[in-house]
Amino acid sequence: MVRTLFFEALSLSVKIGTKAQERARPQTVLVSGECRLDGKERGNDRLSKTVDYDRLLREIRSCAEPTEFSLLERLGDHIVDRVMKSFPGIDSITLTLWKEPAPLPFPVRRVGVTVSETRSSWSEPATLLS
Repeated sequence: MVRTLFFEALSLSVKIGTKAQERARPQTVLVSGECRLDGKERGNDRLSKTVDYDRLLREIRSCAEPTEFSLLERLGDHIVDRVMKSFPGIDSITLTLWKEPAPLPFPVRRVGVTVSETRSSWSEPATLLS
């Protein structure tokens, strides 16, 4: 059995941008994601035996909001690393990130990046940003 935890449009307030003036104040970044769970604790009804999505979302916010980034790609990698380190019950994760509103001079609903990682190919960075 495959179990996937998902969340949509988690709002983060992040200092992000390629120019210093963009990073001068926080911008809204929305994050949606799917986490495939390892399935080892199938058939239980205890929060301690699965991934607590409240804790997951709090962990994402706490690692992203106090840090400064140039690119959505790096923010996505940073979140993936924190989630993989903090939640051993997650086998894979896919995140989609975008700024709201899109910082472009023409009308577009949204533009962003999707990052994915699997437990089998992930290795913990030598220094994980806090």
